[in-house]
Amino acid sequence: MVADRWYPSSKLCSCCGRLLEALALGTRRWSCAGCGTQHDRDVNAAINLKSVAVSSTVSACGGDGTGPARQRGTKPAPAKQESNSMAALNNKG
Repeated sequence: MVADRWYPSSKLCSCCGRLLEALALGTRRWSCAGCGTQHDRDVNAAINLKSVAVSSTVSACGGDGTGPARQRGTKPAPAKQESNSMAALNNKG
């Protein structure tokens, strides 16, 4: 899972989704003007990136999920996850 390089994980309120216009690199804590939540810059970024990852996960059958993740040039083909029962029987003996 790769988030876009310019995804505003530090500047996006993880509670209400409001985007802070500017956030200096030296600013470690900030308050959301939308909901008033106090944020630690790194914790807020981690929550936002986790949300991106969860919304973009691969399905149990190997197909693509959805979300704002960057699309890659090639995608892995879905693979069958069950073992081949006939091959398993042949390998027993």
